[in-house]
Amino acid sequence: MEIQYIGEHLIWGQLGHVFTILSFCGALLSALAYGYSTAEQNLNEQQNWKKLARRGFYTHSLSVIGIIACLFWMLFNHYFEYHYVWQHSNSAMPMQYILSCFWEGQEGSFLLWTFWNMVLGNLLMRTAKDWEPHSMAIVAMVNAFWPQCF
Repeated sequence: MEIQYIGEHLIWGQLGHVFTILSFCGALLSALAYGYSTAEQNLNEQQNWKKLARRGFYTHSLSVIGIIACLFWMLFNHYFEYHYVWQHSNSAMPMQYILSCFWEGQEGSFLLWTFWNMVLGNLLMRTAKDWEPHSMAIVAMVNAFWPQCF
């Protein structure tokens, strides 16, 4: 059983946790579906796998944005009950330094890297045409596993 203190803002951590799980599942689903799309010979089935993979990557993308929004909210409101906020910011910091607290720690750096990789993936989905399943299988797999390794 966890001790809860009066005035804690636990909803933001819980929401960030849900977004993290959704992000991982969306990226993993996308990677697997793109993989099946590359292996499929039937054009209709290939398109179905590709559609599922895109939905998975869109879920991953929205979840990454949700994680970032939760972390920024916690930093801007000085919710020091969260270790990352407590470790990398303080109440006396000017706003530009609070903004830079986002990527100061290892977790924030990986989140920023995941964000830019997600942006690249969304650009590839629109521009890669025939190479989309091949390239996006790698991008989605990297997004699913690289940040979780650390």
